[in-house]
Amino acid sequence: MAQAKTGSRQRKADRGLEGTEDMVGQFISMVVLEHTRRVDERGPMGFLSAGIDCIKSFDPNIPKEEVDRLFRKLKDTRLPKDPIVPDAGDDYGPSLEWIYKLYSYWCNDYSWLDAQKSISEWHHYTTEIESLRVHFIHEKARVRQKEAIPLLLVHGWPGTFYEFQNVMKPLLESKSDKDPVFDLVVPSLPGFCWSQGPPRGWTLQDTARIYDELMKRLGYKEYVAQAGDWGHWVIRELGTGRFSTCKAVHTNMCPGAPPKGHKMNEREQKAMDRAQWWMGEHLNEGHMVGIMMFIGEKYNELADPNLGTATLDNSHFNNDLCTTLSLYFFTPPSIMTSMLCYYNNVRHEVYTEFNAKEENLIKVPLGVSTFPYDAYPVSEAAAKTTGNVVWFKERDHGGHFACMECPDDMVSDIREFFSKHYKA
Repeated sequence: MAQAKTGSRQRKADRGLEGTEDMVGQFISMVVLEHTRRVDERGPMGFLSAGIDCIKSFDPNIPKEEVDRLFRKLKDTRLPKDPIVPDAGDDYGPSLEWIYKLYSYWCNDYSWLDAQKSISEWHHYTTEIESLRVHFIHEKARVRQKEAIPLLLVHGWPGTFYEFQNVMKPLLESKSDKDPVFDLVVPSLPGFCWSQGPPRGWTLQDTARIYDELMKRLGYKEYVAQAGDWGHWVIRELGTGRFSTCKAVHTNMCPGAPPKGHKMNEREQKAMDRAQWWMGEHLNEGHMVGIMMFIGEKYNELADPNLGTATLDNSHFNNDLCTTLSLYFFTPPSIMTSMLCYYNNVRHEVYTEFNAKEENLIKVPLGVSTFPYDAYPVSEAAAKTTGNVVWFKERDHGGHFACMECPDDMVSDIREFFSKHYKA
C-alpha cells in the first residue's frame, strides 16, 4: 500500500529530508497555487453536470494552455546540484540521480499529447450519486458481447483510472473463444481526477455503496470486481454479501495474518518480512516533497527490481508514471483530496485485524493473486483468514502496481478466476 502521511502516518515525515523541500519547493508551490486557482474553474476542463439519475458523456481532453502551463512551470523548477545528505543512498528518499532522471524525462521526452490520445480512446462519463459527481470509463466487450462479464475495476493511491490502461484492451477483446470477455467499468475514486471530493468522514465502504449503485445504473443486475491497494477495501465491502449484485471479487493485495499455530515456510516468512518492512521501518523514512518525488518514489520502491519493467530505464513505465503525475496536476485539487482515504479509513497497522473481522469477511468467491514485491504479499493460509478464498496464485515476480508492471499476468489471472467462479 503506497503510504500517504496523514494522522499517525506523519511519523514518517518527522525525520530526515527537512531541507529537501528546497529541491522541489517551487514545484510544490506551483501545484498548490494551481489547485487553488482552478478549484472553481472546472468548466474549461470539460465537466458536464449530471442529474441525479442520468449519465452524461465527459470530455477528458485538457486545454492546450493548461498543458503549456505545466511544462513552463516544470522547466522553471530548480533542482539542487548536491545531495541533501551525502552518501545516504535512498535512506532519505530517492537519490538525486533518480530525481534528475525522472525530471528530465517529464520535461524533455514525455508527450502529453500521446497520453491524451490514449486516454481519449476510452468512453468517459460522469454521473451524480448521493450528491457526488463520479467520473468513470465504460467500455462494452468488443467480441461476444452476449457472453461478456461486467467487471468493475477499482484503483488505489497514488494510482488513477490510468493504471488499468495496460489491461483494458485484452480484457475487452480476447482472441480465444476459451477466454472470457468483459464489459469494463473503471471509475475514479472520490477525490481522484474528475470525481468530486468526498464529504467529511467518507469511507471506502461508502464508495462501495455508490459503485454498486453505479453498476445498477448502467443496467447490470450482476457484476464482478477487481482491485488492489485502497480499492481492495472497496471490493471487500462489495463482497461481504451485503450487496447481492456483486457475485465474485479478485484482488492483487489481500492483507492477512496466518492463523494461530500455522508454521510458516520460507516463502511465507519472506512475505511476512516484506509486510513488516513496509509497516515498520519504512513508515519512519522519507518526506513528502512534491508530486514528482513522492508519487514517483512509491512506484519505484514497490516494484520488482529484477523485472526491469518498472524502472526509469523503461520508457513505457516512464510514460505511465508521467501520465499519472500529469493527471494529478490537471485535476485540482485531486492531489489533496485523494489523500483523504488515509484519514478516514482503516490504518495500515490494523489491516489484517480489520480484514479478519466477521463483518468484513468476503463471502462471495474470492480470488487472490499475490506478488513478492507487493507491500503486503500474502500466503494462502493468511488470505483464507479474510474470506472465501476459492482461487489463489502466488507469482514469483512482480510488485504492488501489478496492472502496470505485470499486465499479462493480471489479464491471465482475471480471466482464469472469473471464468471458473462467475456464473451469469
